[in-house]
Order: sequence, then structure tokens, then C-alpha cells
Amino acid sequence: MQETDLHPGDTLALDELATRLNSNEKRLQSAGLFTLASINVRNWNTDLNTCNIEIKVQENWYIYPYIIFELADRNFNVWRKEFNYSFNRVNYGLALTHINFTGHKDKLKAKVQAGYLRKLELSYEYPYIWGNWGLSANVLYTESREVAYKSVNNKPVFYKNENDKKVFFQHKASATLHYRGSVRYFQSLRLEFIQARIDSYVSEFLNPNYFDDSQSDFKYLLLDFVSKYDNTLYPLYPVGGYKVEFNLRKEGLGFLGDGDNSWFTLMGEKHTSIFSSLILSNRLKFKLQLQKNPISYFLNTGIGYSDNEITGYQLYVLDGKSFVLSKNTLKLKVLDDDIKTFKFMPKYYKVMNTKLFLRFNFDIGMSHDPVFGAENSLSNTWQYGYGPGIDLILFNNFMLSAEFGITRFGETGIFFDSGFNF
Repeated sequence: MQETDLHPGDTLALDELATRLNSNEKRLQSAGLFTLASINVRNWNTDLNTCNIEIKVQENWYIYPYIIFELADRNFNVWRKEFNYSFNRVNYGLALTHINFTGHKDKLKAKVQAGYLRKLELSYEYPYIWGNWGLSANVLYTESREVAYKSVNNKPVFYKNENDKKVFFQHKASATLHYRGSVRYFQSLRLEFIQARIDSYVSEFLNPNYFDDSQSDFKYLLLDFVSKYDNTLYPLYPVGGYKVEFNLRKEGLGFLGDGDNSWFTLMGEKHTSIFSSLILSNRLKFKLQLQKNPISYFLNTGIGYSDNEITGYQLYVLDGKSFVLSKNTLKLKVLDDDIKTFKFMPKYYKVMNTKLFLRFNFDIGMSHDPVFGAENSLSNTWQYGYGPGIDLILFNNFMLSAEFGITRFGETGIFFDSGFNF
């Protein structure tokens, strides 16, 4: 069982037994392989102090062919407020994801996408090639008729060719070596080749620093190292424990192309149970640029991308070479139950584990942008946002979130998010 730290013949301290079993049960529920998972004690022998540990799981549906219909923008809120629900900014196509291709938690993904951003992608990850070592590979091609070429007032400014021709192209190919020292400790080393091309009008007239020195083509190798220790309870939506993650990246290796950029991030998070249903979650993350040379707009990402967001600022980006971000959440669990669905449902989904949390966020952060900061007033200054939210988790695999965010300037908005655990 690579997903638990329980093995035949283990000796467990009696006062730690309940906590140990609960921790492993939550870890199985977060693995993405099961819609239900439970661990119980059976056949307790008080004379010999022995017992059996019974693990019950309901396997997830592993094969997901699906129709792509997704937004091209960073999130639903940008699409709704900035582009008035424009269907010109929608991606569509076909995709296939298999989350357990050969029965070893190996993932196969294929995607053919058209619309705003055209994309061809194929990836495969095998976590246990030999022992604790695994490998993954990814190839990706994208092209678009529109591109964000700079940020002004902390919002991306887009260029579109008047003849509706494609203005941005990108190829990526990567190989990653994974190491899993234990159920909690992970490391990976990724080598990736990236080649991007922009319409010459952008590089010559709109933003000569989009790449470097008015270049229209940009290619480089990057080396990315991640080390993570995850001791959280229910990693999908942590309700206890802690996690530490270190990420070191070198963009441009001195040969085969352009780019010269190095940075690292350090992140720590702690989840404290105040009482059984009330959890305080604190997360602190730093990104530090290791080189003083200017970097291109293409590589200048900070707050506002991925999960590095400040509550209430979902419509903004705080680009920068470095940043610090503190996210703090008080979460109240109001529901955690197994609910029977319908008889006609596949066996994987006849029982739906349902979790519902109410939360209140307070986030604060600053992004350091010495190159483009003059046009972006939110950069290089501390920003904070706060507000209530609600999270719904179904089948230990799907999460739907909504929150009401308030910026330090009193701007408000309702923001939505969703995602699958695969």
C-alpha cells in the first residue's frame, strides 16, 4: 500500500492508534483513486495485543473521456467581469484522462482543443518504475489569435491581429524524474524545453521586453526541482497537520536558446484544529529571484497565477520577480456524510461522500516588480483582501467553491472556482 504507512506486522502505540488510522483514512480519500475509503479495527485480541486493520475502499471510475468546454481566461471571474461572458474566449474539444492506466496509479492524458486557445497535449506519469522512483513525460503545442503582451493597472492588456491571424505559438516537451521516500515525502526533477513565438508587431512596437531585446522567437531549457513534505490530514482539503514545499528553478541553462533566470519558492502551511469542526489554516509563501538581471515579461509572473491569489483580487495580476504571500483561513465543517444517490448510477457513485465547509479568508501579500511596476500601482505595495466563502466536496474528487471577496480599497466581488482531483 504505497498510499498508507501501515504494513503487516507493524507495532502501533495504543494511544496513537485512532490518530494513525484517521490520518491514513483521510490520505486514501485524497488519493483520487477512491470515492469512499474507511479503515477500522477488527478481531482485537486483548491477551496478545493484536488486531486486524480492515481497509475498505470504493474504487473511482478511472476512465474519463470528456468534452472540453472551458474558459481561456485565468478564472471565471475575469471572463464574467472583464469580457462579459464572451464565447469567443472559450476553449472546446475532446480529451481523455485515465487515472489508473495499468493499475499502478499511472495517469494518461490526451487533449485536442480548439477555440480561443488551440492545443494538442499528451502526458503520461508512472509513479513506480522501480522502487520509489517514477517517471513522467509531457508534450504540448498551443497557438492563439490573441495574447496578453503587458500588464497595465495590474490587468493584462491583449493584442489581436486585425486580420484574425494567430499571434502566439508555443511548443513544450518535458521529462520528470519522481522520488517518493515515504507516503509524506516527495521529490521531483524536471527538464523541459520551451519554444515560443510572438507576432513581430508585439515584439517590435507594443512591448520589446515581451521576450528579450525585441525578439519574436524565444527558446530555452529549464530545470525544475521540487521537494515536499506533506503531513496534512486529508491533503485534498487539509483539516489538520502541516506541509513544507521547496521549489528551485533555472530558466535558461546557458546553451540551446535564450533566457537567464533563477528563482526559488519556499512554502509552509499549518492547519490547527481549534475544536472538532473548526480549523485555522495558515499558509506563507515566498518567491525570491536569485539573479539581479532584468527578466522578460514572458517570465515575470507573481501573484494572481495558479493558486497564488489574494482574496478579492481575482481580477488582478501582481507580476514580479519576487513576492511574499500569506493566506489565512478559518474553516468550519458543517457536513461530512455518505449520501446514497440513485439506483441507476454506476456502482462507483451509488454513495456520495459529501463535505461542506464555511470559511473566512484574510490574505496579505506583495509582489516586487522593478521593471514593469511603474504601470501597475498594486505592485511593490502591500495588498490585503478578506471575505467569507463556501466549499463543497463530492466523492472526494470534485470541489466547488464560492467566495465574497473585499480588497483593501473596498472593491467587492463574488468569485467561483471548481476542479477535479486528478
